[in-house]
Amino acid sequence: MPSSKQSATKQKSAITIPWFAVFFIVVAGFNSFDLLPAALVHQLITLDTILLAMAMAALGLTTHISAIRQAGIKPILLASILFVWLVVGGALINHFVGMWI
Repeated sequence: MPSSKQSATKQKSAITIPWFAVFFIVVAGFNSFDLLPAALVHQLITLDTILLAMAMAALGLTTHISAIRQAGIKPILLASILFVWLVVGGALINHFVGMWI
C-alpha cells in the first residue's frame, strides 16, 4: 500500500503560466491595431532598446570567467553554432521575404 508521501508526489502539479509571454502576445496584438501615435511607438521602441541593453549588460556582469572555464568547450561550441545558425537563418529569411515584397 503506497504511503501518503508517495501518492502526493504522483499528483500532477499545476501548470505554470509564463505571464511575460502572455503579456507579450497581448501587447503585440494591441500594437497590430495601430492605435498609438507613431511618435509614441518610436519612443517606446527606444526605451525597449535601452532596457534590453541594460538587461544584457547586467547578465554579462554577473557571468564569471571561472564558470565559463568550468563548463568547458562544449557549451561554448554549441552557443557558437547556434549563433551562426541564427545569423545565417535570419539573413536567409530576410532575403527570401525581401524577394516576395
